Amino acid sequence: MKRKRLLAWFAMYAVLVVLAIMWTYPIVVAIQKSFAVGGVGNYTAVLNHDQFNYWSAIGNSFLMAGGSTVIIVVISCLGGFAFSRMRFPGRVFLYRALLACLAVPVASVVTPLFFSINSLGLRDSYFGVIIPLVAFNVMTMLLLTKNHFDGIPTELVEAATIDGARPFGVLWRIFLPLSGPLLANVSVLSFVYSWNEYLLPNLLISSPEKYPVTQAIALLQFERMSQEQIGQLYAGLILMTIPSVIVYLFSQRYLQSGLTAGAVKS
Repeated sequence: MKRKRLLAWFAMYAVLVVLAIMWTYPIVVAIQKSFAVGGVGNYTAVLNHDQFNYWSAIGNSFLMAGGSTVIIVVISCLGGFAFSRMRFPGRVFLYRALLACLAVPVASVVTPLFFSINSLGLRDSYFGVIIPLVAFNVMTMLLLTKNHFDGIPTELVEAATIDGARPFGVLWRIFLPLSGPLLANVSVLSFVYSWNEYLLPNLLISSPEKYPVTQAIALLQFERMSQEQIGQLYAGLILMTIPSVIVYLFSQRYLQSGLTAGAVKS
């Protein structure tokens, strides 16, 4: 028995080490190349680049990612509570139909998406990107939120209802205070997903001054690049990831409890 546990422990950590190497190797290579030719000067060159305005791109990314995150949190909380605790005709069918949208990749609907946003007059605008970001990320967060709300004791809801609380009051006074880790988890995941999105901004944003970091990094690329320019490109990639990594690290302690709270039931 002890030998089996030791073998299981060894196998688990062997797999984790292999996965860690696979994930960290590209990062290590990028950092090494960003210092290879030019050193710290590559980072200074990126921050003072003529075409690539790092701080403007960071602000655009925060606006798009932050705006979509706020909307996703609100929709997922309201929708998760409705599907978890409210009874209405077609509830199960509608919930399953919404979850089926998880199987639809963004790339498969770029043409109708482009024409829809363009017809609404929202192309080349921040809100024109925020709407699709919400649409493609909210389903996952709705799943997590609904499953977490399913685990909250029914007795609390019944006691609040007896005291005269309406559905929104139950959500606000009972469910949300008990869902701190989940809300942090939904917020962080929504922010990181939106921050790293490349296809939607590239499809819908055409003005360089509105580029988020994932799109603005293309301004550092040229047809024929010197070794120093390649180093600057890698430096830009590293700088691009720093804000999302900081957000992740500061909220890491909430992620595990939030994920387990919203990923057990189906």
